[in-house]
Amino acid sequence: MAREDLTGISRFLSTFHYLKGSRIIMKDLDSLKVKVSRIMTRNLITVAFGSTVDEAVKKMIEHDVECLPVVDSKGVLRGLLTFRDIITKAVYSQADVRKLKVEDIMAKDLVTCKPSDTVLDIIKTMKNKHLRRIPVVNAKNKLVGLITDFDLALFGWDFK
Repeated sequence: MAREDLTGISRFLSTFHYLKGSRIIMKDLDSLKVKVSRIMTRNLITVAFGSTVDEAVKKMIEHDVECLPVVDSKGVLRGLLTFRDIITKAVYSQADVRKLKVEDIMAKDLVTCKPSDTVLDIIKTMKNKHLRRIPVVNAKNKLVGLITDFDLALFGWDFK
């Protein structure tokens, strides 16, 4: 492992104090007060409300993503479409993906967060609701980012 990688790991883990193997106790909560806006994924690939599932699949393949936020013409979040949704609700049921609309199979009752929420808020929400990703919206429900379990995994690492 490169020295830079070890430095990143060391810096991130310095916040934690390990006891009895896998049990972790927080020594310093400052890093968990970081705002979501600092670590969220921006410039998202989205799909328009009213698009077909076929169009969404092509976009997922083209951009190598497994999740597409569904937004209306004003950028307001309307739902979230995942690869799993497509498999379980379209492919498995043998629906015609050229005619099926994204709103027919997307998740509609979403848990969202604000850019001002903290990493600790997000970790608690993801853990308690068994989520892998949470859309970040502003006060008008306009999509501004996405926070994922991968974003949290990278949190604290220094990349060059």
